[in-house]
Amino acid sequence: MHRTAEEVGDRLAKHKAAGETILPKKPWDWHQDANGKRVAYASLDATGVAQQGPHHEKAEGKMAWVGSVFNPPPMPVKPRPKLKNARYVSGLMSLAEIGFQIQPECEAVNLEEADLVIGRTDGGAGLEACLQDAVRGQAGQTEFILDFHHASEHVHDFAKVFLPGQDPARPSQAEAWCHTLKHEGGRALLTALEALDLLGLRPEVLEGHRLLTNYLRNNLHRTDYPRYVKNGWQIGSGVIESACKSVVGGRLKGPGMRWRPDGTTAMCHLRALYKSTDRLWDQYWQTQVS
Repeated sequence: MHRTAEEVGDRLAKHKAAGETILPKKPWDWHQDANGKRVAYASLDATGVAQQGPHHEKAEGKMAWVGSVFNPPPMPVKPRPKLKNARYVSGLMSLAEIGFQIQPECEAVNLEEADLVIGRTDGGAGLEACLQDAVRGQAGQTEFILDFHHASEHVHDFAKVFLPGQDPARPSQAEAWCHTLKHEGGRALLTALEALDLLGLRPEVLEGHRLLTNYLRNNLHRTDYPRYVKNGWQIGSGVIESACKSVVGGRLKGPGMRWRPDGTTAMCHLRALYKSTDRLWDQYWQTQVS
């Protein structure tokens, strides 16, 4: 089983590295947003995988990419239905390489038939540009959204230094800032933070303030959350975070597990195929047998 899994994973990795899809195209019926536009999503994130050295010793961990194109129902829908359309790619590779591998998956589901493609990532350097390149030529219109949960984590981190210890006002202040971010947007929160009186405060408060305000300035173009919510667009990264856990974590992060790079990438590709919808896993094995 071990040899077969790695052999198949290696085979998949070679196909993906060559820019190939595993199976023929299967167009998706893109869901419509509140304005009647057909909306597609693409997302990208990374997750750590423990590594083992050449002599079975613990080695420095590596980050495996997980990229996805998916078709969620418009928000708000409660209870949220199970995601029926999602394709994943994953492995140890460069940012440019994972973007290159996302592109044919977008082509396979006829991304060009969507009126709008939404790219959703956290604030990591280069992620937005990577997705922009992946959908270029396939999307008539693109919109990029900064994952709201990632942004709110930055807000809570600043609240911890601004109101340290057991200050009872900390939770309410953090929630108030997050409410401003979600219901008024990133520019409104930035204005509120810039209006704070920081005179005489501790150096760590000044540094935390600098980091958060710079983070917001760099991402203002993708923090118009009131408009996103009004349009019925998803603002959280639940799909790609779930993919990091199910595609990678569910197999490669068991207790005591350590991997070598080749095995990591092979298993990531195998898991990405297994977790993709449209019965890609079953169809792949049917083509191999036939």
